[in-house]
Amino acid sequence: MGDLGNDHRFLQGGGEMGELIRNFDWSATSIGPPQSWPQNLRIALSILLSSKFPMFIFWGPDLIQFYNDAYRPSLGNDGKHPRALGESGYNPWAEIWDAIKPSFVTLLLQGQSVWYEDQLLPIFRNGRLENVYWTYSYSPLNNEDGIPEGVIV
Repeated sequence: MGDLGNDHRFLQGGGEMGELIRNFDWSATSIGPPQSWPQNLRIALSILLSSKFPMFIFWGPDLIQFYNDAYRPSLGNDGKHPRALGESGYNPWAEIWDAIKPSFVTLLLQGQSVWYEDQLLPIFRNGRLENVYWTYSYSPLNNEDGIPEGVIV
């Protein structure tokens, strides 16, 4: 997918993660190849890839994951990167899934954003389980009918 063409300009730039997203075999995931992605996902990814602020997207019923270069250090070394890209959210975040799942349910079923400040969520990164205090929010990525189809962190 080296040549982006007109249908894939939304994936331009983005440094290391842009390159990984462009070269990933998305047809092997539940969201399929980029040419079939809905407009709201394309716009969200364009914003994610161009942002210098750490951003993460969970998309679709399987919560397929995307993240940008600014988010990449949060995943540590010898941890979740690069295997988190394109994975279902349940797998790479198993150690905190019980803590974060209720937020996804609230957001995806009710469309309500959530915000946490300095929440302790020990995650596996840098070869070990680390105590990490996170300040983050989950906001819906709605389709044209106002129905959440994804989550932006």
